[in-house]
Formats: sequence, C-alpha cells, structure tokens
Amino acid sequence: MEARTRQGGKKKCRECNQFEELDEDMRCTTCATPEDKEECRTCKRKVREIDNAIKCDGCKTWNHIGCEKVGKNYYKALKEEDGATWFCKICKQTILSSFGQLAKLREDYKEVMKKMQGITNMNEGIDERVKIIEEKMEGKDKDIVNKVTNTIVEKIEAVDIVQKAAEVVIRHIEEKEKREKRKKNIVLYNVPESSQNEVQSRIDEDLSRCNDLFENSLKVRECKIERVSRLGRPREDNRNRPMLVQLRSEDEKWSILTSAKNLKHETNPEKKKIGISKDLTKEERDAEKRVRQELYEKRSNGEQGWYVKNGKLYRGQATRNRF
Repeated sequence: MEARTRQGGKKKCRECNQFEELDEDMRCTTCATPEDKEECRTCKRKVREIDNAIKCDGCKTWNHIGCEKVGKNYYKALKEEDGATWFCKICKQTILSSFGQLAKLREDYKEVMKKMQGITNMNEGIDERVKIIEEKMEGKDKDIVNKVTNTIVEKIEAVDIVQKAAEVVIRHIEEKEKREKRKKNIVLYNVPESSQNEVQSRIDEDLSRCNDLFENSLKVRECKIERVSRLGRPREDNRNRPMLVQLRSEDEKWSILTSAKNLKHETNPEKKKIGISKDLTKEERDAEKRVRQELYEKRSNGEQGWYVKNGKLYRGQATRNRF
C-alpha cells in the first residue's frame, strides 16, 4: 500500500491517517497496540482504545459513533447511565419488525382469555358438585372420591397459573410500548402558563418559551420541538401545570437533560425555578418513589453515603461502564 510522506520523513498511517513513524504494516504506534478491539461493523476498521466506540447489546459488535451517527451528548449519557442498553441500526430494524408479532400475541392472548373465561364459568359450583358426589359415594370407595377431587383442584390451579402468567406477559408488553412512545419526551415544571384565550395562542407561547429556554439558557442549538401540551386540567389555585415536550429525536432529549444543570447559573428568577425530567411511565414513577423512600429511611437512621442514580440506590462512588 502506498503512503504519502511529508517533511521529516514521516508517513501517513493507514488506520488513522496521521503522519507518524510507521511499522512494517504501515500503522502508527497507537494503531498497532495489542489492546485493539474488534473491527467496526460499518467501516470495517479496527476499533481502538482511543476511539469513541459503542458495543451493540443485540449482535455484540463494536461500532464507531460516527459510523452509527450517535450524537456526542447521547453517547456521553449512555456511558454515564448505569444499566443502559444500545442497539445498532440493523438490530433496531429487527426489534421494530417484532412489534407486529407482539400485536398478534396480544390478539392471541385475548382469544385465550375468552376461552379461559368459559373454563372459569364451567368451574363455578365445582365445590357444590363435589359435595353431592361425596354424599352419593358415602359408604363406598372414598379413595376414588379423593382422587377425583384432587384432579379437579389441580386443573383449577393450573388454569390460575396460566392466567397469571399471561397477565404478566401482557403487562410487560404494554410497559415496553409505553416507554417506546415516551423515549423522545421531556417534562418541564414551573413554566409560566399563557393567559391567552385561544388554544393555538397558548400553544405558540409555550413553544416560544421552550425555544428560548433551550437555546439561550441551556445552550442547546438546532433543537426541533414536535409538540407541546399541558398535563391535567387548569388548576383553581392558578399554579402552573407541567408541560410535556416531544422532541425530534432521543439525542436531542439527552442534550437537554445533560444541559439542565446550566439553569443553576440562570439570572432570570422565573427560569431558575424551572425543573426538567424524563417522561416516566407510572411503573417507573412508582419505582422511583419507592427508591427515594428507602433513601429517606436510610438517611433518617444515620446511614451516610447513599444516593439515587437512574432509579437505583447506590452507596459510595458510582462506577462508570464503557460501552
């Protein structure tokens, strides 16, 4: 392979395109280190220790964030969030195609539940029937009666187990769908509400406040808002309702969340009161409430060093995982 040279006799590395002293494979010292990862699935180049790279939790392959078009803020948030998962473009397509199968599973579940309801109806009055059988069989072979009774009870228990398992599966599917719908959303608190009578005028004013907050206070540029809406009915005490903001991409959401700390330097008293959080499902909110209650109890008992991160309770310094 040919390599261009420049002043000083150094040559261009075939991996990183930097002019350095090269080995016999035309690679610089940095690119020839034994700690190299696997090659990038997209560009087929080696993934080095100094590269910004991320490993897919689906196919387990490494990818440069530039090849997968992963934003730097999103990449930083993934590195800092304990237990976060990430999928490459190919795996995402596979996951999306499975949603149709999940919908069919729900329909199949409804059909199963309908049939199980019929079984439940048949089971009504079983205890009374067993009593009648026992009365008729009194003085006869009690072992046969006991075997029949035990068989009926086992069948009823089996039906209950299947029903509970099916309900758990459906709840899990529904929770995943809710989180998927909310993945580009954030919620703003203490944002002043418009006094305009027209609905569209109030929406336009909320949009203007959001754009001003993101661009001038958080310094997040080129952020596109898809939709804004106030949560709940207007309050009699005129308190500001939370505002739901849907953004164009998940990367933009993480840019805003990671920049929210800039509000502590805000000189405008109205903006300084604003709070920003992820749009959590009820299950996520309940889990976070339980964790914070547990944190409160530990601190009340004099236990120090505990803190909450990403909905989980930790003690001491948090460790950062590399993706």
